Amino acid sequence: MLVMGLVVAFFVGFVWLLPTLLNPQYFGLRHKSARYYADFTAACDSVLAGHPLGTNEFIDIPVADPSLPKIMTDLYPIKIKVSRQWFWMLLGSDSHSGFGLAWNPKWNDGNIWVLHTTAESLDTVIYSADRSVPASPALEPTSTPARK
Repeated sequence: MLVMGLVVAFFVGFVWLLPTLLNPQYFGLRHKSARYYADFTAACDSVLAGHPLGTNEFIDIPVADPSLPKIMTDLYPIKIKVSRQWFWMLLGSDSHSGFGLAWNPKWNDGNIWVLHTTAESLDTVIYSADRSVPASPALEPTSTPARK
C-alpha cells in the first residue's frame, strides 16, 4: 500500500512538473513580479514609438536589432512584430512548443492594455495597465469670439 502511494505521488508530481520541464521559459515568464511586467511593457512602448510603420500594417523587427531593450533580448525572442496598436514576440522555439507574448489594448476597453501569453489555445493575461491618453489639444474644441 505504501509503495502504491509513493508511485501515485511520484506520478502526480511528474505530471504537475511536466509543463515546466517542457517549456521552462513559458512558466518562468508567467511568474515574474509586477515591477518586471511594468518594465517590460515600458520597453514595448519604447519599441512601438521607435519603429514607425509608414504605410505598413505591421513590421517585423530583427531580433538582433541593437535598439531592442535588454529586457527583451534577455528572453531570446525568435520573432518580433509591431503594429500601431500592438507589440508581439515569439519565444521558446519556432516549433510546436513556442509561445507568443503580446502587449495590446484590451478588446473591450482601449484604455486598458494587457500583456498576455498565448500557448496553444490558452491565452493568459499576466499584466494590465491603464493607458488612458488625454485628448490631443489639436482635437479639443476651440472657442470663437462672440460677434457683436
